[in-house]
Amino acid sequence: MRRSFLLLFAALLLVGCGGREATPKPTPTPVIVEQWAVAAEVSSAYAMPDWSARRLLGEPDVEGCVDDPRAWASARGNGLETVEVRYAQAVYPITIRIYQNFGRGAVARVYLLDGQDEAHLIWQGTDEGACPGVLAIDVPPVGYLSSAVRIELDESRTGFWNEIDAVALVGALP
Repeated sequence: MRRSFLLLFAALLLVGCGGREATPKPTPTPVIVEQWAVAAEVSSAYAMPDWSARRLLGEPDVEGCVDDPRAWASARGNGLETVEVRYAQAVYPITIRIYQNFGRGAVARVYLLDGQDEAHLIWQGTDEGACPGVLAIDVPPVGYLSSAVRIELDESRTGFWNEIDAVALVGALP
């Protein structure tokens, strides 16, 4: 009798599972995108339309360590400045790349803005790279989507203008 019960129980388990063992579902590979700014706001600009906020849009187009009107530059070149760039798609951020073509060294802090535009500090320090250059910031894993980056510059560190040509946001799509 006990053997009959065990056989019946085993048969019910097989029927309930469709007669097959459960196979684990594969983990989907995240889709990683590199985006360029589609909108920008700045605390000041040297001129208009040259050296203005709109020069931060799109991919980099300035080569060399040169003063170039195709990049953004602040009005004074010696104080605190803010650059905020926005992107078409919200992503889980992985890397931010700031393309600088002149006066490198003024970037002081970089923030990610979440869906409620709350700023999260992700980098603070001194950018000591060569000019021209890219300040690449690897973002630690965060639990929010972002489609905006805020950069704070302290041009008193260099006593000169810092020109930014473009800012890329690399991240995983939701």
